[in-house]
Amino acid sequence: MADKKKKIFTLKDSTPRRPVILRSDRDASKDQSKEKPEKEKQPTIILKTREQSAPKEDRPQSPKTIKTSSSEQESIHPCKIAQNENKEKKNIEHKPSPPLKFMTEPVKLLDENLELNPAALEFLHDSSTNYLVVGIIGTQGVGKSMILNLIANNVHDQNLCTQILNSHELPSDNTFESNDMPALENQLEALDIAGASEPKVPEKNDGLFKFKMQDIEQIERGVHCTKGIDMYITNDRVILLDCQALWSPSLIEESNTTITARSANVVTVDCLQIASYLMAICHVLIAVQDWFTDYNFLRYIQAAEMLKPSLSASNTVSSSQEGSESTGGGESHPHLLLLHNRCQLEDFTPESLTIMQDLYRKAFQKSNLQLNSGMYMYSDTNKNGLNVDSVCKGYNVETCGTPINLFLLPEIYDDFDNREIYRGHPPFEQLAKRLRWMILGVNRHQITNVPNLSEKGWFHYCSKAWETMRKCTFFMEYERFLP
Repeated sequence: MADKKKKIFTLKDSTPRRPVILRSDRDASKDQSKEKPEKEKQPTIILKTREQSAPKEDRPQSPKTIKTSSSEQESIHPCKIAQNENKEKKNIEHKPSPPLKFMTEPVKLLDENLELNPAALEFLHDSSTNYLVVGIIGTQGVGKSMILNLIANNVHDQNLCTQILNSHELPSDNTFESNDMPALENQLEALDIAGASEPKVPEKNDGLFKFKMQDIEQIERGVHCTKGIDMYITNDRVILLDCQALWSPSLIEESNTTITARSANVVTVDCLQIASYLMAICHVLIAVQDWFTDYNFLRYIQAAEMLKPSLSASNTVSSSQEGSESTGGGESHPHLLLLHNRCQLEDFTPESLTIMQDLYRKAFQKSNLQLNSGMYMYSDTNKNGLNVDSVCKGYNVETCGTPINLFLLPEIYDDFDNREIYRGHPPFEQLAKRLRWMILGVNRHQITNVPNLSEKGWFHYCSKAWETMRKCTFFMEYERFLP
């Protein structure tokens, strides 16, 4: 038995042992990856989603697509979208753009009730950005309409003084009194003669002067000629704005039958709103006087500037306008031109000009209105030294001091063509030409902080600015303190 046991042990010991091989992690991962697709295969489920049944616009979007679409909208400018839409419309319609519409007579920007007239929009263009807006303020009878007629006149006329003198005269066939005119018009309408072949009013507007000036009858009666704001656009795209007279007694009489302090204050505040309105929408503002100087008029300009509310581009211009991005700059202020009309011989002396400039420089030293814009009577070597000495040779910086925006126009007499009389100033035609040259050559700054504002964009800005003026509480509070 012992021998058998020994043999068994020897047999067991003689058989070779198989080595134990441990599997590595790499092999296990490979095997698992091979087994997983076989075990974890999910059944394909076909479902009809909402996106297929809903329209494309109403389908929900993932956050990734929302981000990409918003980034694309931010990168594309609104004005470029509008331009592309206009190009597509033009390609589809194949129609030429409407021709440029020119004015033959002024239209109302603000009517008699001081409401904005939308009919003026048809004379403005969306593509034109190189325009100049010139406004004018002054008391009754100082010659505001005449000065705008000089600026609107593109052709130099040697008979300018004659036409100005004749413009104040009544027509030769007007032999009826003013009280009989309504009855005569009714008789003409009854006889069906009112539609005559030669109307007189269009002939007068088609002449040299576009703005209606006071005739001798209106001057004698003390009646104003302009109510509200008249607008005329020249062929050079110069927008001229003729304002109603400031503190005119005839305006107070029209507003109320009995002139009271309340009615006078209402008209005063209305004129202040118009003056502030012109400061907000004009490149150049002309302040006209016919004598030196009305201190109340200067205080009126200062009050209009003080009460003018700030007009931001975000509130006044719609975002669909071209160039709707704001520059963030400060609010601009117009160029102020102090113009003296009907000046006498003593007003053209260097001593008088020095006194005028010193007074205006001190009166507007705290004003934001631009008084150093190059619209000078004489040459300034630093700013405006071109073609000035040929017109005004007697003035220079040494005798009259540093110039400001001040200009003098002489009074026109019946013997203006008599060259033997010493006038003390250049001829009226040369001064009128010089005035027009200075105003048209002024720097055209941005009226708002919207760059490249078109003419139609300017009109929309005017409408929003006038609404802001009418609702501003500054003017109501100012009326409370008036006597």
